[in-house]
This record gives sequence, C-alpha cells and structure tokens, in this order.
Amino acid sequence: MVRRLIWLTAAILLLAVACGDDDAPADDGPPGAGPYPVADLTVLSTNVEAGVDRSYRVTCQGDTASISGDSEGVSAEAACLALADPAVALRLIHGPPDDQVCSEQYGGADEAQIGGTLGADMVTATIDRTNGCGINDWDVLLRDLLPEPVGAPSG
Repeated sequence: MVRRLIWLTAAILLLAVACGDDDAPADDGPPGAGPYPVADLTVLSTNVEAGVDRSYRVTCQGDTASISGDSEGVSAEAACLALADPAVALRLIHGPPDDQVCSEQYGGADEAQIGGTLGADMVTATIDRTNGCGINDWDVLLRDLLPEPVGAPSG
C-alpha cells in the first residue's frame, strides 16, 4: 500500500512539472493575433430617396479594431468580429449564391458598397434592400458591419 502511494505521488508530481508554471505568460500566437481577421474595408452607404450618404472605414488587425468616418451606430469591435464569421466572408468575397431564391419585397432605397481586403481576398460587394435576400443580408448577416437602414418604405 505504501509503495502504491509513493508511485501515485511521484506520478502526480511528474504531471505537475510537465504542465508547467501557471504564472508563465501564455503564448497567444504571433504578434497581432486575436479574434479579428486582417481586414481593411471601406463602406459607402446611401439612400437616394432620403438623400443620405455615409462613408466609413473598418480596419481589423487581429487584436485591434478601428473605425473612422461617418460610422454612427457601427462598432469597430462588432464589425471586425462579424468579419471573422465564414458566412460573412463568403458573402463579401464571392457574392450571393447563383441559385439563391429571394422573396419579392422591397425594403427601402438603402444600398451599401463595400470594398477593400479581407485577409488575402479582394472585396467588392453591393448590398441593397430591393428583395428579401438583400434585406436579410443587411438586417441579419451584415448587421454589425452596416449601419441601420434609413427606413423601410411605408405602405
């Protein structure tokens, strides 16, 4: 019994040594690593019916997120986290699927042009609210990257 206890104690000590010092700084990866992708995007949001033009730039660098320009209601951190979502990246880089079926509804004259880079990929995307797919892209998929729409049509 004593011999078993000695072996068990030795095994526990070896495991504790192998796990390392909990006070040691963690290796968080290369400098700039973090929750955000590397991205530099310019967003131009317009509504011709309301005469509204907004333009802002979102920059994400792994561990930093910044936004400049007329970005009222858009958070740099939320926008950069959204860009880390694979569905968002696919939509921005490749556009909507060719076989996408959209409901015929009008969500207003808001349109957004998004250009720049996301990782190593070029982004040239247009999002509008002229059908159900565009409304969903704006209100759900890209809600943290795009501003609130100026307004849905009355009717």
